[in-house]
Amino acid sequence: MTASPTQNDPAESPTPAIRSRVKGRARMILAVNMGNTLEWFDWTVFAIFAVYFSNQFFHSTNEVSNLLSTMAVFAVGFVMRPIGGLIFGLVADRRGRKFVMVLTMTLVAASSVLIAIAPTYERIGVFASLWLLVVRCIQGVAHGGEQGGSYTYIAEVARPDNRALWGTTVIMSTVGGTVLATLLGAVMRTAIDSQAMADWGWRIPFLIGGALGFFALYLRRGLEESAAFADQAASTGTPSSARSALRDIWAQRTSILRVVLLVGGTSVFSYTWSVNAPAYAISFHHVNDKLAMWAGVVANIVFILALPLAALLADRFGRRPNNIAWGLLVALLAFPLSGMLDGSALTLVVAMSLALVIQALAASTQVAWFAELFSTKSRAAGTGIAVSLAAAIFGGTAPYLNSWLTSRGTPDLFTWYVIVLALAVAAAAYFTQETKGLALTAVTDTPSETSVSPG
Repeated sequence: MTASPTQNDPAESPTPAIRSRVKGRARMILAVNMGNTLEWFDWTVFAIFAVYFSNQFFHSTNEVSNLLSTMAVFAVGFVMRPIGGLIFGLVADRRGRKFVMVLTMTLVAASSVLIAIAPTYERIGVFASLWLLVVRCIQGVAHGGEQGGSYTYIAEVARPDNRALWGTTVIMSTVGGTVLATLLGAVMRTAIDSQAMADWGWRIPFLIGGALGFFALYLRRGLEESAAFADQAASTGTPSSARSALRDIWAQRTSILRVVLLVGGTSVFSYTWSVNAPAYAISFHHVNDKLAMWAGVVANIVFILALPLAALLADRFGRRPNNIAWGLLVALLAFPLSGMLDGSALTLVVAMSLALVIQALAASTQVAWFAELFSTKSRAAGTGIAVSLAAAIFGGTAPYLNSWLTSRGTPDLFTWYVIVLALAVAAAAYFTQETKGLALTAVTDTPSETSVSPG
């Protein structure tokens, strides 16, 4: 007897179970990546609005000195990120990825609110400076822990055949946070005069970040733990001691070094072209400041669109080809891209867009590849430490180094620095095993313990 046409046919329409599963995945991606977007929103807002609130926290008649003091506090956040990567990475590998993502999101939302309501130097003296420093340290620690937790969670819940595509949503949300902060800065600078911005306007972005952060926290509370971590916890029982966990991390020091090399080169290129290029063009090529800001927004949107396309290549052909191609293209095009910059905003947006399309090749692989290089028992800590350390050493110093060398009349030295790092990335990728299709559910899931062939 044939089935009645009125019955549900899976080939004709999705079952309620399938629809529920799709809805659950969409909610999961939203919960993880909205939190990541807001982390980078807060991070970028601090830099954008520092020129307005610096005089509120430091006592000096020199506004430049106050701004430099504030940017020094900003730099402290980079120093704290590797510490957060280690601490929260260890916690994520013992207590779970969800636990850490909820905890770091709480710290991010709370610290944003604390900056928004911070008393000024005029009210409480030097304690205002200390307040800003302590809150910035909390942000840096939380940011380092967030990267290890979110990278690991997304990689573990994705299927092996589309892990790069899922992982690239984390990178897209990172760029999205930067774009949103830049847009808010442009809108507020247009709507509010400089004096009002310095008096109270600078508090608004931090209040917005705090409110949205608590909403992201609400979404994250409903996440389920990843199957890879659940399997690991069920197999090992009692969580290992901190000393044992540190030994596990040390045993994977080669993977940590590989990730540091891969992130070091790509982060310098990313900070140079995704974050610092508009300010650099304004300072050294006299591009109109408003047009330069909008050029940055347009180029970063191009970056967001290029990321999933590059991820599809990584899922189809592997992680190594994307990164080798990135290194060779950057080495070949570093000088032509820099040479394109002049006084025109149009050439700025073209140069930035080309650079960020190339950047998408490497960035699209990072969440998937880094997770695949570590075992489940030390994946969050290994990823968090390596990514945060590389970003602090290489990425965080790139804008300053670029501007300093250019001001001394030697901009070519920075371009050669980029080329050397690009070739180092290509070499590191060539000598790193290909992990496309690796399952992350087994307890012993390091690439050396699987059938994945080396490069």
